[in-house]
Amino acid sequence: MRPSLVLPLLVVAQPAFAQRPKTLPPVDSAAVIKFDMKKGRDRVGRVVAADDTSLTVVTFAGARVALLQDSIKEWHRLHGSLTPGGWRPMDLTTNHLFFAPTARTTRAEGCCSVGDIDVFMPTVGFAVSDRVMLSAGLSLLEGFDSAGHRDDSGVTFADAKVGLGSGRFAAIAVGAFWGRYKSEGRGGSVGAGYSVVTVGSNDHAVTVLGGYPFATAGFAPDPIVMLGGETRVTRRLKLMTEFWSLPQIRGVSAIYGARWLGDEFSLELGTGSYPVWMAIKAGW
Repeated sequence: MRPSLVLPLLVVAQPAFAQRPKTLPPVDSAAVIKFDMKKGRDRVGRVVAADDTSLTVVTFAGARVALLQDSIKEWHRLHGSLTPGGWRPMDLTTNHLFFAPTARTTRAEGCCSVGDIDVFMPTVGFAVSDRVMLSAGLSLLEGFDSAGHRDDSGVTFADAKVGLGSGRFAAIAVGAFWGRYKSEGRGGSVGAGYSVVTVGSNDHAVTVLGGYPFATAGFAPDPIVMLGGETRVTRRLKLMTEFWSLPQIRGVSAIYGARWLGDEFSLELGTGSYPVWMAIKAGW
């Protein structure tokens, strides 16, 4: 049985990148810093000099700007590269495609991510270390019947992934997944172990996942297979796809769409076997 998705209006709280104004970025001509100013427009550039009261920043246009320390509300480092066409942000969510995990893991210094898959399903992820990731999600508004009474319908899942090895163009990981689904009195749960391999760069890659349930209730103990891909077509746009072979679902379930890359968050929109997939994710 397939849960249906509803086209949502997404609203998600942005994670704070707050830093105490007196904790200032070091002088580093390579690091790109975004400054949120107390007044006026934000500034982006590289810190090339500092004294007791101000920072000297070189902008992308080559201008040298002096920023008073007292005028800085907060700051954070941007990850990416400057190209002739403009700023090219790094994809900080390469640890997954739409729903499927890749073999990549988030850097521990990145810490955390929050997201909203469909407006009813918030998710959270945490990097325990450079190799270990934990994530979980649950649907919030589906646990009510037509009369408005609370029931136990909806989707809940948890996932743990351990990276076994990674290089510039390949990564391998293993993990365990538990999920539960119930709707209109029908559903079940499944726990599965899986292995996943990703081959390619952060911009263009193919991911293959294979798993087998170790515990099921209401689902057949059949193998789980996923083939996915991602390719970057512009500075801020990636195309992605997933093809799943799942227990008790005939044929192949597919999701395909795009990920828009912002400086501080990403936005995903897809469609396929399910009517609409929308997600917004942010990491820090």
